[in-house]
Amino acid sequence: MTQVQMTAQAAKATTTKRDSNKTTVIFRSIAAIFGGYLVAASLCGFLAVALPLPLVDATLIATMLSFGFYAAAAIRAFSAATTFHAWIELLGISLVMFICTQLMS
Repeated sequence: MTQVQMTAQAAKATTTKRDSNKTTVIFRSIAAIFGGYLVAASLCGFLAVALPLPLVDATLIATMLSFGFYAAAAIRAFSAATTFHAWIELLGISLVMFICTQLMS
């Protein structure tokens, strides 16, 4: 293999790795934005029903806490081992909170 062929092959491998990193960041960003919103909304709904306060106060507290839940979910989307695990965790938490909300109301 000549030097030119080796350089071309290395450049192609670097480009593929860079493209893979770009898609990973894109999919994790989508998970953080939409999955994080889903987690925050599900937890907000659950807390609004579960807190032993008047409905207005429970909703207000749950809404204020949802900003922290959203941030935590976004951080978790980027700290998960793989993009698939990030999606599974976010969707799993949302599903569990949705089911709990339905059972409590």
